[in-house]
Amino acid sequence: MLLPPKQVIDFEQLRSEGLKIKEIKSMYSKLKIFPTPFKGIYYIPSEEEHAGSFIERPMRILSKSIEYFLNSEEFYFSCKTAEEAYGIDWHMSGEVHIVNLKLSRVIDLKERISRNKMKGNWRSKKLATLLSFYGRVLIFHKVENISRVKTKLTRYGRFATKSQIKKDKKRFRER
Repeated sequence: MLLPPKQVIDFEQLRSEGLKIKEIKSMYSKLKIFPTPFKGIYYIPSEEEHAGSFIERPMRILSKSIEYFLNSEEFYFSCKTAEEAYGIDWHMSGEVHIVNLKLSRVIDLKERISRNKMKGNWRSKKLATLLSFYGRVLIFHKVENISRVKTKLTRYGRFATKSQIKKDKKRFRER
């Protein structure tokens, strides 16, 4: 079964497309579908991305993956992530700050990446490379309300405005 490329899809959608669990596992093991930082959520790469083992627009894929993970569009990127997107900070921190209504958590991708690199086989090295496109650490900040927050919608997701970044950095005491 051919799935349209350049989209994020979760396990349940793959099952509803008629794929059996064994077929999904086979696609994942052959890296026909790429991992995202979240279990059960995958990215279907284009032929070029698959052949080159890269992700063309990782921030867009990450944004869509977060939407699936949170089961909501009620989130935005802030702090260092927004500063990097606006070109305020040119130093890439590898930290992705996500402000949302549901959870407060830190997902350490650096650890998963290094574990995969240490395994030494071809697939593990490719997984490490693919996961590194999403950053080193995903930091979720939980808030009660984001309706009054000033954000700017881009093709890569919603980002806090420059004035909102300052407020968020104070509120979350950025690491």
